[in-house]
Amino acid sequence: MLAAPALFVAYLLISRQLGVNADGASNAIQAREMLHGNLLLRGWTVTDVSFYTNELLLFMLAELVYGFHHDTTHATAALVLTLVVLVVAAAAKGRATGREAAGRIAVAVAIVAVPALGHAATTLLTSPDHTGTAIPLLATWLVLEWARPGRGLPLLIAAMLAWAQIADPLVMYIGVLPLVVVGCWRAARERSWRGLDARLALAGAGSVVLAQGALMLLRAAGGFGAHAAEAKLAELSNMGWQIWLCVRVVAVNYGAYAPDRHGPADTLMSGVHLVGLLAAAAALVVVVARALLRRSGEPGDRLAELVAVGIVVNLGAFVISALPVDLYSARQVVAVLPLGAVLAGRVWGPRLARLPRATPVAVVVFVLLGAELVGHAAAKGEPGHAADVARWLDGRGLRYGLGDYWNSNNITVLTDGRVAVRPVVTSDPISAYRWESKVDWYDPAEYDATFLVLDTRNPSRGEATATAQWGPPVERHEFAGTVVLVYDKDLLVGLPAYCMPEHAPSIAQCPTHGPALF
Repeated sequence: MLAAPALFVAYLLISRQLGVNADGASNAIQAREMLHGNLLLRGWTVTDVSFYTNELLLFMLAELVYGFHHDTTHATAALVLTLVVLVVAAAAKGRATGREAAGRIAVAVAIVAVPALGHAATTLLTSPDHTGTAIPLLATWLVLEWARPGRGLPLLIAAMLAWAQIADPLVMYIGVLPLVVVGCWRAARERSWRGLDARLALAGAGSVVLAQGALMLLRAAGGFGAHAAEAKLAELSNMGWQIWLCVRVVAVNYGAYAPDRHGPADTLMSGVHLVGLLAAAAALVVVVARALLRRSGEPGDRLAELVAVGIVVNLGAFVISALPVDLYSARQVVAVLPLGAVLAGRVWGPRLARLPRATPVAVVVFVLLGAELVGHAAAKGEPGHAADVARWLDGRGLRYGLGDYWNSNNITVLTDGRVAVRPVVTSDPISAYRWESKVDWYDPAEYDATFLVLDTRNPSRGEATATAQWGPPVERHEFAGTVVLVYDKDLLVGLPAYCMPEHAPSIAQCPTHGPALF
């Protein structure tokens, strides 16, 4: 707890090196609207993950204290990861006291507290992307471990899981499903279907109903719309590659992926983090074996069992899904990092505490990790993508325009809201994008969009499409990875919409969102 402010500052400095990400910027803009009275996010369409009852609340807190500006996303990312470390430490400690508690916390924090630069830092410190989902999930398991097992406990657990699911449907897989599986398994072992475990299994199923009902009520009240989560199974012939990708992205999240490291010292630290990954993997095996082999009447470690099943489900879903394509897919299994740290702390922490020479070794490890964290925080990052575009637009007094997704909401935040860039898709025709956007943004009666920002890092016909759609621009300016086309007309007039997956003549004519089913 005493180290939390230092961790926050280090994470803030690392996040600043990564630039402002369009996803995180979208959440910052949503939180700003909520602070200004649009609590239900009327008119908004979010992604397939709303972050509504978790990270958006933290964004609101950050903006209340720190304001809405180019540093908002960095401060919130640092706050999220700091809270993740704290809740991991609490979950690893559990009911232990004294040296055992210290050993549990030390192991867990050593694994989770130092993000490596590269893909790991990008996953953990640029935008939510499931990173903060461990906060409400582990908080729920802590309540389950500490609360008295009365009749009201299953209801409380159901409510907490529903709250977490509203923010992130991933909780249904790494929280609800484990509760049902573990509850049924424990009830079957004890041959008791009227005890707490059976009621907890029912609470897990009930939480899904609660979450979906709450989302439907939000939608009926005019609140935000959300897209359904995409599901696509990988081909059986591709399973080997999927497993290998899963191994690599887990290594990325744990800081153990050597190709992401630069220099001898940094590569050496990847070996230290690899030990943490192996400790978490071994702890997973131990917890599963204990759950399967323990005798009837033995209490077991319910929290560890829930966490273990959550990890197995998350990794299994990743392997059979066709959606992961590269190392940036690490965000889809980022929960495995805090959950694995909890398991390692609970399994190996007590043994570490009993070793006579554990303290000197722990001190050396934490000195190395502390030096690594300080080095990462002090590193000099490159200017974030589109920062030069944001400065130029702001300096030229260009206040409203359009941009492809990765050059839109992030520019709005980079200019502290002085320049508004609204997301479009650059297919033919260029269209308003119903994704992390608001219907009113594309109304030509309210706004006059006079420029278009396009990404040039990948081959695209965006510029040719823009010229065919609106004619040649009056100005064209190239930047690193982007080009800005300036027009003397309102680009919103007659702008069609991509509603996902439908198209419509305007975004106001997109079909209404369906039921909030995941």
